[in-house]
Amino acid sequence: MPAPGIFDVLLESEVGTPRSLLEEEYGAALLIGRGRVAVNFVSTIDGVVSFGLDADDSRAIGGGVRADRVLMAMLRAIAGVIVVGAGTLRATRNHQWTAQALAADRGDDLAALRRAAGRPAQPASLLVVSAGGSIPSDAVAIANPAVPVHVLTGDGVTAAVSAHAAQAGGEHVAAQISAAVIVEAATALAGGGPVLCEGGPHLLGSLLSGKVPVDLFLTVAPQLAGRGPDSTERLSLVEGAAFDAFTRAGALRSVRRSGDHLLLRYGVDAVVHDPS
Repeated sequence: MPAPGIFDVLLESEVGTPRSLLEEEYGAALLIGRGRVAVNFVSTIDGVVSFGLDADDSRAIGGGVRADRVLMAMLRAIAGVIVVGAGTLRATRNHQWTAQALAADRGDDLAALRRAAGRPAQPASLLVVSAGGSIPSDAVAIANPAVPVHVLTGDGVTAAVSAHAAQAGGEHVAAQISAAVIVEAATALAGGGPVLCEGGPHLLGSLLSGKVPVDLFLTVAPQLAGRGPDSTERLSLVEGAAFDAFTRAGALRSVRRSGDHLLLRYGVDAVVHDPS
């Protein structure tokens, strides 16, 4: 068990009494409003969220800092369904989308948080968004699933997936599937619990373009990545969508610090803001 003080709270505007030991350590009840989608990313100071590597980019970007991984685990613990893009699944073939995969030594505490949040004992299902319906059959989440896995295709069909049903294929951009279809499919699988989106940036672009209300949990790692002629594969937080300045604004709801990492929470409303 990590020592108390893993989260140094600098600003907290959330309401609600912590329901479990982990929430006491976090400093607030981790609540996601009905109809909102929780989104979790780690980025460099200059906004790079992926190096385009066939590896765990969250570790490459964030350094695997303890506070970030515990918060990610907490979000998974309270989730009704976890949504990822097919590209994220391909880049993290050895990962299981469970809370315990991020903080195995806090398994009992994560289970207690899930109970306190009113979620069933079994972990949240995984929904993979793939425009072409193609997902890697060699990913451990498919070949040896720890949770039920479903795929949402470009024609709006949601289906349960097994290693035998999975198809190998090239990259597909999740933004080809509308935000409304993604949210509808995720909500149907969530069983009344929160929808958690873990990427990638094209998927976030689709949600923002569709004016889905989002709770963005953003960990800012203390490094600069930059972009050069040979690093065009590096992705920013939002891809596949562009907005006029200040038309999509986030309300800062909490700030936490862990060493030189900042853990931020923003509320991004469905309404496009008028800067005038």
